[in-house]
Amino acid sequence: MNFFVDANLPPRLCDWLRQRGHSATHLIEWNALRTPDKTIWQWAAAQQQVLLTKDTDFYERSLLYGKPPQVLLISVGNCSNDGLFAILATSWPRIEAELSAGSQLVVLHRNRLEVHS
Repeated sequence: MNFFVDANLPPRLCDWLRQRGHSATHLIEWNALRTPDKTIWQWAAAQQQVLLTKDTDFYERSLLYGKPPQVLLISVGNCSNDGLFAILATSWPRIEAELSAGSQLVVLHRNRLEVHS
């Protein structure tokens, strides 16, 4: 899978995804940290990437417009980067399966996964 990682997540998340066999680009790599959400949405859709974000605006946009792009929303509240990676690792097999199956929106909560097909 190809992931487009939003500015509100750590750039090293791209390395974490690459270690799991995925392609990943962070907004910082494009010098695009102040890019409007609409443009980010269009980029991810045009490149068939999964938009990985903490921004609930993309949740709403996904429910309104559907896919592409697919959206993986991180909704775990405040935690350290290490805590984020631990939560991701626990749920990653199911997240991967849901995105591979074509789910439009996957929301990772601290103790559960919410999936919209």
